[in-house]
Amino acid sequence: MTQVFSMKNKLMMAILLLAVASLVTVTLGTYLIAPAKAAETTADKRTLSVTGQAKVSASPDIAYISLGVISEDKDAKVAQKANAAAMEKVVASIKANGIKEEDIKTVNYSINPKYNYNQKDGTSTIVGYSVSNSVSVTVRDLAKTGNIIDAAADSGVNASSSISFGLSNYEKYYNDALKNAVLAAKKKAGTMAEALGVTLKAPLSISEGGGYSPLQNYTTYDLKAESIAAATPVQSGSLEITANVSAVYEY
Repeated sequence: MTQVFSMKNKLMMAILLLAVASLVTVTLGTYLIAPAKAAETTADKRTLSVTGQAKVSASPDIAYISLGVISEDKDAKVAQKANAAAMEKVVASIKANGIKEEDIKTVNYSINPKYNYNQKDGTSTIVGYSVSNSVSVTVRDLAKTGNIIDAAADSGVNASSSISFGLSNYEKYYNDALKNAVLAAKKKAGTMAEALGVTLKAPLSISEGGGYSPLQNYTTYDLKAESIAAATPVQSGSLEITANVSAVYEY
């Protein structure tokens, strides 16, 4: 009985192994044949590739002003205190013009030694310290831009400062440009298809390649210059938003 049972087990094991081997062979065969068929199908398609670009102009509705204060003294602590007092006065003047605290952000703060170089022996000696503090101010009412620059100059800003403009609702304008870019690509593909005497099908693929710089019309002001004593005129101009697309059509 034991021998018969063992023979039956061996026979069942052999059948099971044969079934597994067959299943693996069929699966591998399907896996290897499928990519070949897919590649063959793709290779058989006739395609036409085009690009489209569109631009939209918009008036800026937001400004970013960079303001800096530099203080110097032979004692680092004295320079720090003087700088803190000066910047506090600057920030107060900005807030007085309707700028909220969350729209004022410190972007740079540094303390650097000042050296005196001795040409005779080639040595350098620290003779003082320079403290630099810069803030970025977001102005959401462009009509206040010139007044804020003037107030900052009157309150102690003594470093060259800059102003740039942007759009708070950039997505709206970019989506308009993107839609027009797609239509431009479609029109170009249609023109090419007409010239070739073929009929286009739905696009096989379309990709976006937008190009937009949110900060433009960059200008630098020297707030130490006497000419800034007069009211500062600010012209925001216009911004240009560009969208690019690439499309592949089947025909």
